Amino acid sequence: MKRLQHFCTWVFAKLWNFLKRKVFLILCIVGIIIIISRWRLICINMESQLKVQYICSSFAEGQSVGSLCHGLCQPQVSSSLSCFNLYMERNAVFSGVWMNNTVVFKTLKKSKINNFPLLEESMPVEYSSENEFSKLIKNTIKFKFNISINDVDAKRMSYIQYNQNGGSRHVEMENVWLLLQDNEYIALSLYEKFNLFPKLYGTCGSLYAVQKLNPISRFWNFMTLYDSPEEWEKRVKISVLILDYLLQLEANFPEPLMLCDVKMSHFGVTDDLKKVMYLDLDSVHPLSVANRITADGSSCKQHSDCDYQDCRSFCNLATKKCQFGVANNNLQIVCEKIFLGWVMSGRVIVPGLLVGPRTPMVLLEVLEKCANPTGEAGLSRSPTTKDIRKSLYTFLVHLTMI
Repeated sequence: MKRLQHFCTWVFAKLWNFLKRKVFLILCIVGIIIIISRWRLICINMESQLKVQYICSSFAEGQSVGSLCHGLCQPQVSSSLSCFNLYMERNAVFSGVWMNNTVVFKTLKKSKINNFPLLEESMPVEYSSENEFSKLIKNTIKFKFNISINDVDAKRMSYIQYNQNGGSRHVEMENVWLLLQDNEYIALSLYEKFNLFPKLYGTCGSLYAVQKLNPISRFWNFMTLYDSPEEWEKRVKISVLILDYLLQLEANFPEPLMLCDVKMSHFGVTDDLKKVMYLDLDSVHPLSVANRITADGSSCKQHSDCDYQDCRSFCNLATKKCQFGVANNNLQIVCEKIFLGWVMSGRVIVPGLLVGPRTPMVLLEVLEKCANPTGEAGLSRSPTTKDIRKSLYTFLVHLTMI
């Protein structure tokens, strides 16, 4: 009887260990699939094919118009499109060559800001006339970008850019209205003449194509222990270009444009390493609009409750309301998240673009001052000063001449 009991216990223990290993293996596989899907480590071209099929069906039914439609729906074009691996822009669907230009095809990415309401997907009937539609566009631009455009610009934006396919004017207005839901599309249209963002090549329904650049993350790795002099030189040069770019965002417009979602993959550089642009404009807003978002009067218990992504603010601890504008600036965010890297407990855990074995100690000190100008505990909520910017810029330019 005891032998049988010992045998049963032994069998049960073996079976339990076997099941634990199986469950652990299944959980690991599920975890890997989730990570691959979430971070787009691999992609399947079927995704782009299905998206093109959907757009082309809408085009065939007369519900989508735009300069991309006719060419995109040719059989030979679909097979030349490819999806992205390691591409972090969630609204970037696939890439391809368009009119001898390498482009990125994107879909609309709806805002998640509670106090920044979306436009209705269906255009209101009362705005079906040309004059009323132009007024609607002017009001939309004023609300989302705090810019008053004239009647000529409103009229221009009421049409699909570069559209030569004709079709129903009402359908075109519906398509324009759909595109106006997208913060990036509006920014690309409004600021096209400044050449600070990727060029908009055209649209088809809810799809639009923009100039493709190289994300600066291709010049950066988690491990920089074996960094070559050539790679270090490229990263320093790109960093100087980013500083120039941030200055243009402040100087070229009536008010500074805030980058409220700063990631390494959101900065792109041209092949000749002569120009940097910001790739994901979903969270790019004029300062007054960013201030409106962080000072919306919502309830808060701590300062982080009033932050809008990387645009940080303060909670009024007396009233428990978010009543203050953005406290930091673009330079502080870029120094913290791009140049310096991920810092925890005062130590750099994941090095940024300018941190590695070749980083001079003096540069590291300037970067730390740039990322946290007042030396406050936790995330910085102070703007980086012009003096710090000047010191950093001078030091980096000096490095490029060595």
